[in-house]
Amino acid sequence: ERTIVEWGICGVTLEGHSTWIALSREPRLTLGIPIIGCPDYTKLISQRAQLSSIPLSPPYFPTSFKTYIETNDPAQLAYRAKDASNPFFGKKVLVLSGKEDKLVPWVASAEFVEGLEVGEGGVKRVVVEEGAGHECTNGMRKEAELFVREWLSGAGL
Repeated sequence: ERTIVEWGICGVTLEGHSTWIALSREPRLTLGIPIIGCPDYTKLISQRAQLSSIPLSPPYFPTSFKTYIETNDPAQLAYRAKDASNPFFGKKVLVLSGKEDKLVPWVASAEFVEGLEVGEGGVKRVVVEEGAGHECTNGMRKEAELFVREWLSGAGL
């Protein structure tokens, strides 16, 4: 019989966005690997709306949805704090993105990821792969595998 003592999550593209949300909401998750996902929905959707000439207002962006995002988006949380008010504090996070990604451009995540504080007990590793677009490359899979192996081995990353 085994006892689960730590939980991790990994997701690609939409599941990458979900990985950020789950990491910020579920305290049992101690490791997260968002692959081509964005922690800042407003920044991402603002860029997309501008490119499509769509206003970020009703009916395209309902007030109730805007209110929800302003309350629940990981970028709206205390991710820069160096204490327990930060839902990412003490967690191990590997961020994998493609430098040439047009659908989820790195620029939409960069400010959040650069400011993300995980504390001494946490780990933040960021890989923005040159030449990669909106894809989970072999290099990204290898990085994720290594990160999980280190975590499972108790190496503390």
